[in-house]
Amino acid sequence: MSSSTTVTTTTCTYAKSTGFPPCDALIQAGLGHRLLLPTDSAYESRIESWWSLNSRLHPWCIVQPHNAHEVSLTLKTLVRAGDDKSAGEWHIAVRSGGHGPAYANSVDNGVTIDLAHINQTSYNRDTNIASIGAGGRWANVLAELQKEGVLVPGGRDGNVGVGGFLLGGGLNYFMGRHGLGCDSVRNFEVVLADGRIVDANENENSDLWRALKGGSNNFGIVTRFDMEALPSTDIAYGLRMMSADHTSDFIDAVVDFTDHYHEHDGDALVPWMMHISRLPHVDVVAAAIYVNTEGVENSPAFDKIKQIPNMSPDRTFTDSYAVVAERSQMAGGAWNGTATLTFKNDKRILTRVVELHNQFVQTLMHDLGGENFDSMTFLQPLPGLFGDISTKKGGNMLGLETKHNSIMWTGGITVKTSQDDYDKAHDKLMSLMEDIKSYAASVGGEGQLVYINYADPSQDSLGSYGKENVEFIRQVAAKYDPTAVFQERVPGGWKISRVGLNCGPNV
Repeated sequence: MSSSTTVTTTTCTYAKSTGFPPCDALIQAGLGHRLLLPTDSAYESRIESWWSLNSRLHPWCIVQPHNAHEVSLTLKTLVRAGDDKSAGEWHIAVRSGGHGPAYANSVDNGVTIDLAHINQTSYNRDTNIASIGAGGRWANVLAELQKEGVLVPGGRDGNVGVGGFLLGGGLNYFMGRHGLGCDSVRNFEVVLADGRIVDANENENSDLWRALKGGSNNFGIVTRFDMEALPSTDIAYGLRMMSADHTSDFIDAVVDFTDHYHEHDGDALVPWMMHISRLPHVDVVAAAIYVNTEGVENSPAFDKIKQIPNMSPDRTFTDSYAVVAERSQMAGGAWNGTATLTFKNDKRILTRVVELHNQFVQTLMHDLGGENFDSMTFLQPLPGLFGDISTKKGGNMLGLETKHNSIMWTGGITVKTSQDDYDKAHDKLMSLMEDIKSYAASVGGEGQLVYINYADPSQDSLGSYGKENVEFIRQVAAKYDPTAVFQERVPGGWKISRVGLNCGPNV
């Protein structure tokens, strides 16, 4: 069984020369039929498929390989073209789903490798392995696996791409029992900078296998993820909207759930505070997604949340993970930014976070108008048991081995008006982050992890993994990419070469 998603592609008619050396090199290598050029009618529509307006860059050309061998040819060709210094300075970017920040998955001055066509999903019943192309979207992946009666711990938002999600860690509803999404990857198919296609698993290139679980795009281009599958069972999904008047009860519920996660490991809670532009005269409301992965709609784990009055009718339903992911897609097409931190599960810190977010919203309502932006501050549980699960599965890079239960704060801003307004909001978001970090440190609760999939480009995500993991990633990158192609020629995203050695201890 396999599937693929329809995406924009090139036609069989293409230019023999573009004037851009790397694009011309791809044509000469026989990949002209895989290129999208700015003169092609499909080029701009493909650019518009990037989720955020501030990530919609315009490369000299987009190359869309259809399999690992074409990725190998693409990468070898671009690396050789870059060796010719007369071609000037230009860069390479790699795109999976296109949800990341600007330059992490595209480029203006160079070539973007778009993995959209490497999106096949298959399942081997004998090995219980789901093989997933790096360019897939989770809604489609989970829908195909549902036909086989299985699932994997994939993205909660169905529009998110496979590659970035898993290489950054992969928060999911099944973490209480199965860990991060990357912890279920049994094998990575990887195209290295010299064009070799290798497998990385527990028995073969095992150091690369471990480093890729959170190590992002520092080693090669992953073209396929082989994941251990789980039996598909319906999950119970609920969404609750609560007045900010009940903030204290809301925080109590979050703290209690986090400290007792080990007692209800089949459940998941995603709590946040938000300002919604469609309710411009309402400052902030509280919200929570609550999920039981066994389809139990009245799990006692959520009793404290459900005791808080609901502002809207109950939205609990039971269905497959595939349907839940399909129905849980955040709309794009605006200017977006996020920043993230972790801190100890301490009511004092959560209370201060909510107070600071309220002040942040008030400032933006004054500066931008309440109808022109959305703001969210997520407070996701990060209990110590996640690290234990990872260790049992071979380990990942995020440094979750800790004695403390923590909270992952993520601040998000969506601006609908202009880049200038977004820049103002982004500046305030970063100040909010620093205020939270400072307060957490003042009460002895500052954490270490800066989760790469939610981080602002200015944050040192890899450096937050702890000194031992940083050094491990550094060594693996040097071993599999000795000419530093993924540090210098593919500079977008988070690079181990930009991490200092002054990494502190984990929480």
